[in-house]
Amino acid sequence: MTPAEETIAGLEREFAVFVRQDRAALGRLGREAHPDLKVAAYRLLAHLAERGPRRPTELACHVGVTSPTISRRLQHLEALGLIERVEAPDDGRAYLVRLTGTGHRRVEEVRVARGGRLGELLGSWTEEEVRTFAALLARFNGSAAAPPPRRCGGAD
Repeated sequence: MTPAEETIAGLEREFAVFVRQDRAALGRLGREAHPDLKVAAYRLLAHLAERGPRRPTELACHVGVTSPTISRRLQHLEALGLIERVEAPDDGRAYLVRLTGTGHRRVEEVRVARGGRLGELLGSWTEEEVRTFAALLARFNGSAAAPPPRRCGGAD
């Protein structure tokens, strides 16, 4: 293995550890927001909090699942009182999904808890190191972002 390949392999290992740890932490924090909340469901809530009301088809494209799967997830979140359906302003036959007040509060609770966890993890870092890490991570995320699949029609 060349030095460059070894470097990439080491980065891949560290990235895999990061993803596993973040997923586990998000699962714990999501359950604190609601005991019946799964990681995938929390990600839907976070997307709605960030982007506002969306059609179910847009949400299905965003998370990469089928319409029946997104319907089940949305029914679960609706039963928990975290989302609600509202009429689409441009089409009275369609509906959008949006967070309820409780949904907004729960997402904010998890966001604050995640921020606290990051603060603890980065507590020994200098402000400049954190700023550099954030800039490099943003650069990486920007280059890793794939265009939406054609079937999504440009939905975010």
